[in-house]
Amino acid sequence: MKLQSIQALRGLAALLVVFFHIRSLELTSIASNGLTERAWTGGVFTNGYVGVDLFFVISGFIMVFVTRSATPGRAAAADFLFARATRIYPVWWAFAAFMAVYMIVVHGLSSMGQGWNEVSRGQPFVPYMLKSFFLQPQPAFPVLGVGWTLVHEMYFYIVFTAFMLLPRKWLPALLGLWGAMIVGGTLLGFASPYANTYRDLVFYPMTMEFILGGLAGYAITIGAQWRSGLVTLVATLWLLVAFCYQGLETRFTLEWGRVLWFGLPSALLVYGVGSLESQRRLAWLVPVVASFLVTVTLYQMFGLDDASPDQARREATILAVIVGAMAMLAVLWFGWLLGQGAPDIVRRMMPVCKRILNIAAKFGDWSFSLYLCHMIVLSALRRAFDFAGRSDALAPVFRIGHPGPLDNLIFLAVGTAVSIVASWITYRIVERPCIILFGRLRIALFHHEPTGPQAEALRT
Repeated sequence: MKLQSIQALRGLAALLVVFFHIRSLELTSIASNGLTERAWTGGVFTNGYVGVDLFFVISGFIMVFVTRSATPGRAAAADFLFARATRIYPVWWAFAAFMAVYMIVVHGLSSMGQGWNEVSRGQPFVPYMLKSFFLQPQPAFPVLGVGWTLVHEMYFYIVFTAFMLLPRKWLPALLGLWGAMIVGGTLLGFASPYANTYRDLVFYPMTMEFILGGLAGYAITIGAQWRSGLVTLVATLWLLVAFCYQGLETRFTLEWGRVLWFGLPSALLVYGVGSLESQRRLAWLVPVVASFLVTVTLYQMFGLDDASPDQARREATILAVIVGAMAMLAVLWFGWLLGQGAPDIVRRMMPVCKRILNIAAKFGDWSFSLYLCHMIVLSALRRAFDFAGRSDALAPVFRIGHPGPLDNLIFLAVGTAVSIVASWITYRIVERPCIILFGRLRIALFHHEPTGPQAEALRT
């Protein structure tokens, strides 16, 4: 059973990261144009990096969920690791190779130039590129910066592969021991905001988000699904509070702060949503969506960001979330009344809701491609806007930071649309062919025709 709601959450996570980077590039263009306007995509999108935390939780959830019927042992472990490695590396290599060629064309093969130094932090060309391509920890981000999360993904997969050698009933204890090791490493001073070394990677606090996702997945697979609707509503409001209020980039935020602010509610949300779908009660997502849209829209109207005073952000968060909670309750009440008084209307609405969920799940299928391609697309688009904005006649539309919201809105709309289209194209011509090719190779190597949960691992 493929959980469409979880795929939809993956799509949302990718889109939040896209908005976060649109804001970053918007600020870059405003500064390069010598202007002082605030980024229009501030507000909650200041914290769009929460998409990464949600990704990590979903990753842990999926690993446990798709292996629920696997027989522990070396064969299943090797099968799993092959499936996950071939899901990540081929697509990543395509994008990393593109960026490597770009860097060589622009900055040459010498790693001593300023451009290379900024990217590799002074590392020699060959070691830097090898570590980038094979997703190993190093002092710099990989050649395509967003690949830093994939370094953690591959580490997650390797550890989980070791867990698959042992009886499934041990999994909660193994995940607990893994988490205890990270806490112990923090107490010993091993935690770091960035995984620059293998030790940093092993004791990286955000690994707890993967563990939390794994525990959520295990709970669902054994049928421990308690108050799924209530848990989903509470998790949504908790995540909205963090989404609006938290934004200060401190050492604590980059380590355990992210786990507490974003990881815990994300794990509850994934648990709640996954439980609701397994129970066929996804109608609970209607008030969730209503609350999200109302809260985010209202908070955006305040025009705040991480540089705004703490009191202003706190008060705006309280007001926005309270109104969002009221919208949530209103939708719940209206839905109950409608179900009691006019159930035929509710039944006619169900196919529409299912189509919307199918679209959202399809978007989730493209999320990996979107995550990898969006910075390339947005960076090229920003340069195009900067070039066109040099003309005074075109400045109101293309000079980012020009007085008025027109330039900002167009950059946001075009950047989002082009990123999504590029992700669909990339999925069709790169990612999906890789899934099919390596799925067939997996069948040939492991001598079985995948069905049920094992087939899901090929697609996820």
